[in-house]
Amino acid sequence: MRHIKHERFSYSDSIHLVSNAIQDFYGDYWDFEYFWEAIRDEFPHKLFKSEKETILHEYLWCISNNSSVIEDFRNSDYSQEIFVFYENTLKDFDVRIPSKIIPNFEYIERHGFCENCKSCRKLIAYVDWIQEKIDELKPNIIHSAFHVLMLNKHFLRDFHERLAEYIVRDKAHLHQLHSEFISETGKIKRMSSWPVWLKRGVFFRDKGVCTICRNPLSGDLFLGIDPDMDHIVPLDKHGSNDPSNLQILCNKCNNKKRHYSSTTSSYDIPYWNLPTGDQE
Repeated sequence: MRHIKHERFSYSDSIHLVSNAIQDFYGDYWDFEYFWEAIRDEFPHKLFKSEKETILHEYLWCISNNSSVIEDFRNSDYSQEIFVFYENTLKDFDVRIPSKIIPNFEYIERHGFCENCKSCRKLIAYVDWIQEKIDELKPNIIHSAFHVLMLNKHFLRDFHERLAEYIVRDKAHLHQLHSEFISETGKIKRMSSWPVWLKRGVFFRDKGVCTICRNPLSGDLFLGIDPDMDHIVPLDKHGSNDPSNLQILCNKCNNKKRHYSSTTSSYDIPYWNLPTGDQE
């Protein structure tokens, strides 16, 4: 493990972003329309070839850009609780908050927020400072949220089924521009081979077991054979080659699922269920 790159994760603001993304996806269909229009013109290659910065990353960027820290503070009437939330996010990244910029919350609470006095102007300046720092950290927050959502395979299935609807709708446009990757029927062509980083990443996420039958694909949890890489939403149903549309299956389940269904599973292995060698 010493040669693997380790990255810092922030789960305070990323969980907030994940919640917003799920709410937006299931609650406001029209927002996804705007998202599709953006990726169709700017990031269509992500549908055809697996990249580490996935379609799901782009969706999280879209959700994140639709809100702001400043709006969160305004909507909360500048409650101290939301300051604590964002301050904890900054602490996750070891960002030091200069004591001289922190407003006098007790004074503002006693006298109310007027926007004009010295204390309230200092509070507004503090919010602007927090917004600036969060913007600098946003790529890491997006990536942290991506790792959380990658565990939610039912969401991944629904997400890629929604994408498939738009791929079908705009298949002529996509084929005209990218005939090397998409057929006249609108079906994305299968990649000739999967990159090693992708196979290892999906295997690690799925803990080396078949997503459907839950049987291990090797004798050891993390030292595996070459499993079947499966499109959650099949290419024949207009799925994509994006990493967030992949899972590992045993050969039997893969042959049964084939291009007929978008079968996946919400099962996982809790940390305390890992074998310890004890009898209990």
